[in-house]
Amino acid sequence: MLLVAAAFWAYQTFGTATIAVTSEPAGAIVRVDGRQQGVTPLERLELDTGNHRLEVSHTHFKTYVEGLSLSRGDHLTRDISLEVGEGTFEFLSNPRGAWVEVDGERLAGATPLTQALKSGPHVIRMGREERHIVEETHTVNDGEVKEVNFNLNIDPHGTLTINTSPRSAKVEFIGEDREYQPKMRIPIGEHAIRVSRRGYVPQEFRYNVLYGENLHSVRLDREYTNLNVVAAPSGAELLVMFEDGGIAQRRSYQENMRVPTGRVEVRARALGYRTQYKRVDVAGDGATVRFNLTRVQTEIGSVITDKLKVGGEGPEMVVVPPGDFQMGDPNGSLSDKPVRTVTITQPFAMSKYEVSIEQYLKFANATGYQVSEKLALDQPDHAVAFVTHKDAAEYADWLSVQTEQKYRLPSEAEWEYAARAGSTNDYFFGDDPTELCKYGNVADLAARQRFRAWDVIDCDDGLVRPGPGGKYLPNPFGLHDIYGNVSEWVLDCGLPDYKDAPTDGSPAEHGTGCSSHGIRGGSWDSMAVEAKSAYRNSASTANDDRGIRLVREL
Repeated sequence: MLLVAAAFWAYQTFGTATIAVTSEPAGAIVRVDGRQQGVTPLERLELDTGNHRLEVSHTHFKTYVEGLSLSRGDHLTRDISLEVGEGTFEFLSNPRGAWVEVDGERLAGATPLTQALKSGPHVIRMGREERHIVEETHTVNDGEVKEVNFNLNIDPHGTLTINTSPRSAKVEFIGEDREYQPKMRIPIGEHAIRVSRRGYVPQEFRYNVLYGENLHSVRLDREYTNLNVVAAPSGAELLVMFEDGGIAQRRSYQENMRVPTGRVEVRARALGYRTQYKRVDVAGDGATVRFNLTRVQTEIGSVITDKLKVGGEGPEMVVVPPGDFQMGDPNGSLSDKPVRTVTITQPFAMSKYEVSIEQYLKFANATGYQVSEKLALDQPDHAVAFVTHKDAAEYADWLSVQTEQKYRLPSEAEWEYAARAGSTNDYFFGDDPTELCKYGNVADLAARQRFRAWDVIDCDDGLVRPGPGGKYLPNPFGLHDIYGNVSEWVLDCGLPDYKDAPTDGSPAEHGTGCSSHGIRGGSWDSMAVEAKSAYRNSASTANDDRGIRLVREL
């Protein structure tokens, strides 16, 4: 028996051949010479000696193939990592022209579409306008060409766009968890919609969405309410400012005045008292604004310099007295007429010099405000130029925040009043234009050396382009560079008609839009007529001859 057992063991060990096969992933089919022998892991497979063909296959992986040459006593092992293969999808749809996404990635083109992909399972989505989106998972094997054909049923949706006035109004669906977007797809049928904007009366309505494109327009009415203003001393002049329909409105206060809800600014002023402004958010139930004005203690002609929160000081401001004057020019252009009497009821302070580059850069550096690359940063004491009306207004608003005082651009009336300084002549010094070179930088003989074709004033001020403030004599109010150097932006839009203009020094608003704003005083390239106290001009852009002079209310 021992001899038989030993012989059997010797035959099994030395008289036969075996192979063990494992794979990643497991469960692969093992074939030898085309005949299936089992699935992995296969621990022991007896084979005759000689040559064999080993194949290991697993669903969508590449088939592993190896030729074996076995002798008696061979015991082989194979640990096989199967590789992902490649198959081809043929994407079809009814109707044609659908987009196709595979595993979340949109393919280029539309059905019919052929795409080679890694073998294995893929999530396929197809869709088209006005059709339901279909999503299924399909597996393609290595080397297989597989057709995927989806029926895209009609989607009962339409597109909805609601045009609102004002455009910034908010559109919401009532009782639906969806966010409105223009041209959005939405199920056919009736939907409850709300359109609202602060300061306007909201609208709620039901809208029936039909198949195709749906367009609906909604115009909101401005919401008005009562404004009550109480001021001491009694008889103070009250001005109410607000925006209505995108247009700035300035109205004298009347008892139980109706104003639009939202942001409203009220100004109270009285002769001998410090002007006050208050901004209120007026709700639907109205608002009451109270003022208790304090007397002005400032001396006429004195210079005010306010501290800035960022450090340093603001521009020097000269206190200008109240008074009246004849505004306009009976011998000037149509825009300078008719001449009218304007009364400035209380003192205000105006920039002693035009705002310098250094002063403007302090604002720009503190706020990150962008400045023109043409600005001469190496000439900090020169008058700032290359600023738009908006730039000038932003600078004034920044000073107001920094100093907690009211800074702004002057109205045309305030500018002309301060420029004339009590004079009724063409210039505050008289009518002779050759005297201009004592008081400002204008187009003169110095400019002709550079610009030979120019007609110039027969005097020499020593400068061509804008220079530093204070180089020339001031006017009787103590203001320098009123004429020339750089023209100065004012509050008024364009060149409004003087016929219906205010007589209290406030900006004229009748007869023009705000695509441009007034500029006053002429500049370094101005002839004598453009430097006159009454001469009017307007602009809409920045240039090297436009700068800033400010008013500070007292």
